[in-house]
Amino acid sequence: MKISIRQLQVFDAVATLGSVTAAAAKLNVSQSAASTAISDLQIVLGRQLFAHAKGRPLQITDEGRRLHPMVRSVLGELEDIERDGQGELSGQLVIGATATIAETELPRLCVEFMRRHPKVQIRVESESTLTLFERLGRFEIETALIENFPNVPGIELTRWKTDELVLVVSADHPLARRGPLQIADLKDAHWCLREANSSETARLRYYMHEEIGQLPVAFESTSNWAVRHAVIAGGGIGCLSRALVQFDLDNGRLAQLDVAGFSYTRAFSLARPSSIRRSRLVAAFDHFLFEHE
Repeated sequence: MKISIRQLQVFDAVATLGSVTAAAAKLNVSQSAASTAISDLQIVLGRQLFAHAKGRPLQITDEGRRLHPMVRSVLGELEDIERDGQGELSGQLVIGATATIAETELPRLCVEFMRRHPKVQIRVESESTLTLFERLGRFEIETALIENFPNVPGIELTRWKTDELVLVVSADHPLARRGPLQIADLKDAHWCLREANSSETARLRYYMHEEIGQLPVAFESTSNWAVRHAVIAGGGIGCLSRALVQFDLDNGRLAQLDVAGFSYTRAFSLARPSSIRRSRLVAAFDHFLFEHE
């Protein structure tokens, strides 16, 4: 008995989704056919790829985890061979991104990439950095854009570009009409910020604490857009990506505070599984991103 492409497809789907039922639905085959494919593959290889325990979800074994990157790479090669005759890029590309990137620069870049490659469709899925790393580790997605993060085993991080965060207020806020400010001038002002456990909020609090102590947060949200709207409505000072608020600054809905000594930048990085071969489509998009640093 030889290994079949279908067996590899089923193995990849089960390893990614963690369920034979979900894998069968994704591949449009019966659950029994999917189970048989896994059993036959284990017989051919002479190794157990998944462990079954009563009352517990299916678990991939260490051997299955070791093989998964190789299987995913083989399947990617086969997809590229099938599409090679078509010449131009085609298919659906799923990109993971943290909220700030998904809400600012990424949509424009996706549209430009699709203009270059009309047969490509793109879906952006916004998640937390930790969730994106988990999905990359399971090969659910092959590429993600994140704020800078320490090295993670199995994930290749490549610096993409630098993002600037600026202090902004509504156009009619008292601070908007003042000239150059000192950080001490912000004492007692209300703030509109991301949630307390957000890395950008934690860093801002640390930055400001020595000069003005605890920041009085009037509005807090997990959404950058919600914070932006609260600032526009006059809720207080916001610290937001320039890419997110530049349109509002240009149109007078927001005013940037000129605060001496305040400089806040962060790196955006491209995160990819380090152990699999990237498909032609994913590799082309990655290359396109680095053209637009």
